[in-house]
Amino acid sequence: MTHPRFVFSLTKNKSLTEDIVQETFTRAYLNLDSFRNQPNKAWLFTVSRNIFYYHLRKNKRIADIEHDFSTIPDTGESPEGKLFEKENVQKIREEIMNLRGNYRDAIICFYVRDLTYKEAAEEMNVTESNFKSILFRAKQSLKRSLKRKGESFE
Repeated sequence: MTHPRFVFSLTKNKSLTEDIVQETFTRAYLNLDSFRNQPNKAWLFTVSRNIFYYHLRKNKRIADIEHDFSTIPDTGESPEGKLFEKENVQKIREEIMNLRGNYRDAIICFYVRDLTYKEAAEEMNVTESNFKSILFRAKQSLKRSLKRKGESFE
């Protein structure tokens, strides 16, 4: 995956993607002398992801995030049922965005971006078994969080 495509997969906003890519490369250029080797692809992806998270915290706008967490198949439900599902998806999305950084990343990589365990582990710079543990803990944390708020999506 190329760097701008990765950033766009986070932002789903062309303008914000351009800003983050520019900021990433500016930081790489300004810190070039502090590297023994040139900044690598993993470093650029990590910096971009952190800039994106900073943007989210700064703006507190979950609306900027348009990851499609709603892979719920159409069951031919009534409009009320569809509205209920949409509200549930929004609640889950909000809870995912409230998770710790690596938990949130694990869920997004595996369930939203449909990466394999191996691909997601490489993107997060961890071993595959460590990624599986992080993903398991992320799901447990999400369940606890939803349970505390009186939601149950089993």
